[in-house]
Amino acid sequence: MYLILGILIILFAYSRMRRKNLEKQVELFNRLLYKEKSPQKYIDEVDKLLLKVQSERETSINYIQKTTGLLYAGRFEEVVDILNNRVKKIPSNWQAVYYHNLLLSMYFNGDVEKANQSMVQARETLDLYGKKDYSTVTIKLTYAVSDFYNGNFSECREFFMDLIDISKNDYRVAFGCYFMGKILEAENKTDDAQGYFEKAKTYGQGSFMEDFQR
Repeated sequence: MYLILGILIILFAYSRMRRKNLEKQVELFNRLLYKEKSPQKYIDEVDKLLLKVQSERETSINYIQKTTGLLYAGRFEEVVDILNNRVKKIPSNWQAVYYHNLLLSMYFNGDVEKANQSMVQARETLDLYGKKDYSTVTIKLTYAVSDFYNGNFSECREFFMDLIDISKNDYRVAFGCYFMGKILEAENKTDDAQGYFEKAKTYGQGSFMEDFQR
């Protein structure tokens, strides 16, 4: 009995320590990417984790996390390569982030046809998680970007406007400003569009949004 109790205490202590380490890791990632606005520092920290011996699931999660930094750094081809070739099985609860990073990278890189094909495959999964109210903004952003690149401005305009107002993540605010600028530019509202582009650069400091080419 004492042996079993001792094992349970050790397992509890290990679980608690692991949870604290994960919380510190998430806090560090968020600070580097969203407060310091340094995608490269974020990528470097993830690379340190990838050097460690981990389970296949943990490795896949870290690769998906790495592609978040790569996406904001504008390294779109690397994102697509990692997600297609390094992540063999998408871990549960990471599908929304996986497809968000994959599809946005494809669209930003100009691979609209391939992105649309991938969207067909991803839609069922994204809709499933959307019904569970899981990663709702991430999923809606993925759909909105797809709508934009397919010319469905009426379907995504309201979302991008709301994204600017509701998002606590400056990089997502930058996305909202950028796409609103692009929509207004397509409507020949050049002055209004330029204002949004400038905001996109300001909020997107440190990312590819800071010096994007329209």
